[in-house]
This record gives sequence, structure tokens and C-alpha cells, in this order.
Amino acid sequence: MFRVAILCSVAVLVAAGCGGGGSNSASAPISHTVIATSKAFSDAGIPFNTAVTSNPYVRGQQVYLPAKVNGSEFTDHVLSMLSGSRLVSRTGWVAWVWDSDAMAQKAVKTLPLSKWGVSDAKVTRVIDGNVIIVASNFAGAQKPKLDAALANLHG
Repeated sequence: MFRVAILCSVAVLVAAGCGGGGSNSASAPISHTVIATSKAFSDAGIPFNTAVTSNPYVRGQQVYLPAKVNGSEFTDHVLSMLSGSRLVSRTGWVAWVWDSDAMAQKAVKTLPLSKWGVSDAKVTRVIDGNVIIVASNFAGAQKPKLDAALANLHG
């Protein structure tokens, strides 16, 4: 019986070691989780209203990315697209949380950050590690909330 237990333990250890040596962006370190990103904005008083996953096993959800980065090469690497808006203040904000800092950087190299988000209002665009943020119409009394969210995220 002892011999069977040892053989089973060895088999489990060998199996655990298989398949983990390759590199992909999902195993690369990330700066921010989806929860931490959500909390940074919620703590600043501008919580997200919607979260969309790029998980191919969840039906009815599709991450949207701007222009030429809106394709499987990129959308498959977005953990979540978080968005929020307030009609009263006419503000809107989106955060794409990527599965690696490198993938967020690749997206910005493909489509410069200045091209993310189009509006007649003032648009703020920020990349912080694996998170790309686009916020529109944060001016006056609304600006400190966005500033606090960004500080919370960077913090």
C-alpha cells in the first residue's frame, strides 16, 4: 500500500510539472487585476457600470477595442473591459484590463494612445501597466474624481 501511495505521489508531481514551461502572456506578470482596477475607480466615486469579459466560453459578451486593435490577436488578451457613464455630468470612462503589461504595450504600439477614444469633449487617455483607460468629459468638479481613480490605480 505504501508503494502505491509513493507511485501516485510521483505521478502527481510529474503531471504538475508538465505543460508549464512555455511562455505566453497569460502567465506573464500583470500590474493590476480586474478587481483592483474596479476598486480604484469605485473608491474614487466613479464605479464602473459594466464589465465584459473576453472569455470565449461566456456567450453574449464581446470586448470592443478601437479601430485596428479590434481583432482576435488583441481581444483574446483582454481580461475585462470595464465601462461607466453618468448622463447628468455627460462623462464616460472605459478601462481595458489586459492579461499582461506587454500586451497592453503592443496594443498601444499598434494604435497610438492618442487615437483611443474620440469625442468633442476633453478625452483623458492613460496606460498604467496592463490597463488602458479612456475617459471623456472629466472637467470641473468631475476631474478630481478621475484624478483620484488614476492615483488609486497607480498607487
